[in-house]
Amino acid sequence: MDALIIEETSALNLKNTCELILEIRRNFKALIWVVSQNLSKTSKMVYLQLGADGVADKEIEQEESILQLSNLLKRVKEKTIGDESERDRFDIKPSEGALDLVPENLSVIVEGNTEVCLTKLEFQIISYLINHNGKAVTYEEIYQHVWKDDYNNCQEGNKQYRVSNLIFHLRKKLEKDSTKPEYIKTIRSKGYMLDL
Repeated sequence: MDALIIEETSALNLKNTCELILEIRRNFKALIWVVSQNLSKTSKMVYLQLGADGVADKEIEQEESILQLSNLLKRVKEKTIGDESERDRFDIKPSEGALDLVPENLSVIVEGNTEVCLTKLEFQIISYLINHNGKAVTYEEIYQHVWKDDYNNCQEGNKQYRVSNLIFHLRKKLEKDSTKPEYIKTIRSKGYMLDL
C-alpha cells in the first residue's frame, strides 16, 4: 500500500480522525491524505502534526487534490527506486534466521514469523549488534553509533543508562523472556553482544 486516503464524514469526527491517523502511522509507512468538507485551519494543522502527509478540503477542486497526491506518490516511488537499498544505507549485513531486519518498516522479524516494530534508536542498536554478531560491543561504541555524539561529552553513568535503557526495551520486544535473554547477551562491565 503506497497511500491511504481518509475521507472525513459526519460520522468520523476530529477525535476519530486523529486516532485513526495515529494508529495508521504506528503500523504503516504509507502516505496518509485526509479529505474533508469545510476543514478548519486548526483541524488541518492537527492532522498534519499527527503525521498526515496531506489535507484537502472537498470544497477545493478534487482534480487539484488528486494531482497533488499522484505527484507526491510519483516522487516517493522514484526516490525509492533511485536510492540505494535500505540495507546498504544502514550498512546491514543480512542475518540468517533468528532476527531479520526490515529497514523500510524499522522492524525486525523474529524467528521468521513475527514482525516487531522498533523505534529509530532501537533499530539502530539492533542493526549495529547484528553487524557485530558474536562480538562484544562496548557501551561507548553503541552510544557513539546511535547518538553520533562524543562519548566523553556526557557523564559516564548517563551514557550507560541510555544504552541500557534501549537494550531493556529491545529485550522486552524481542526476547521470549527478557530476564533470560537468548539474543542480546550482557557482557559484564563491557557492554552487549548479539548471539545469533
